[in-house]
Amino acid sequence: GAGFIGSNLIQAFVGNSQYNIYIYEPNFANISRITHYNEDITIIRGSLDDFENLKKIILTNDIEIVVHLVSTLLPGSSYNDYKNEFETVIFPTINLMSLCSELKIKLVFFSSGGTVYGNSTNEKFCESDILAPISYYGLSKQVIEDSILFEHRTKNLDYLILRPSNPYGPGQSLFANQGLIAVSLGKIINKEPITIWGDGNSIRDYIYIDDLSKIFFNLIDNGIKNEIVNIGSGEGHSINDIIFLFHKIVSENLEVSYEKSRNVDVSKMVLDIRKLQTISILPQTSLEAGIRKFYDYINTIK
Repeated sequence: GAGFIGSNLIQAFVGNSQYNIYIYEPNFANISRITHYNEDITIIRGSLDDFENLKKIILTNDIEIVVHLVSTLLPGSSYNDYKNEFETVIFPTINLMSLCSELKIKLVFFSSGGTVYGNSTNEKFCESDILAPISYYGLSKQVIEDSILFEHRTKNLDYLILRPSNPYGPGQSLFANQGLIAVSLGKIINKEPITIWGDGNSIRDYIYIDDLSKIFFNLIDNGIKNEIVNIGSGEGHSINDIIFLFHKIVSENLEVSYEKSRNVDVSKMVLDIRKLQTISILPQTSLEAGIRKFYDYINTIK
């Protein structure tokens, strides 16, 4: 809840008296993104694998919806990282979903539209396509998705699996190892070269974080359940397209370094959002407008 996506999702719910918001974070987690919500949320410290504590919190506070945003992996994570994810995230999550089915609580899981589908010649990926991730990050998301669907088949768990594309915008770390737009803007601000893996022709679907948050609120508010939903723009943009927009938007000089492509990166990933169109509002922010908003925001906090 205190991460990039979670902190922005909170913003979409704050001010709506229908919802009481509880954030469950480990003791070591940085919660600076959400401290200004203190009067509107309750922050509880604990571990995902502390099942008894989770159960107590859920029962004590009459929780009706659990939103799962936990992951320790990145697309480039190793097998050893994946093994650790099993112990600290996947197995505890399976226990959590069992509790949710027992107590008739809806479980909302943020999967990954950018990694679970894998490499394919598909023009766009829809929710019914076969999952074939090529990274341990994507595989971990698929394992949790499959476990949710199993729990639904066997114990009637109510669920909502969301597969967002590549979100970007305020609150995203400029100095992490994930998020092309954010990391590139961080490099630009620091007058460092931008590193591109490959020739810059790989294509992704990007969504501005405000759009993702509004869509999420709309899906929850409308009671959508037992669905898998892509959330993206439905449009593909290459890395070189983004570099072109940087030249157009930013005032700093750009230096770009092209490196050998990585085998964990898919060549093209664009989401089919026809299902989203039938059940929710759609993204409103163009890629250029979103990058401009993000860049302006960064300049206000420098």
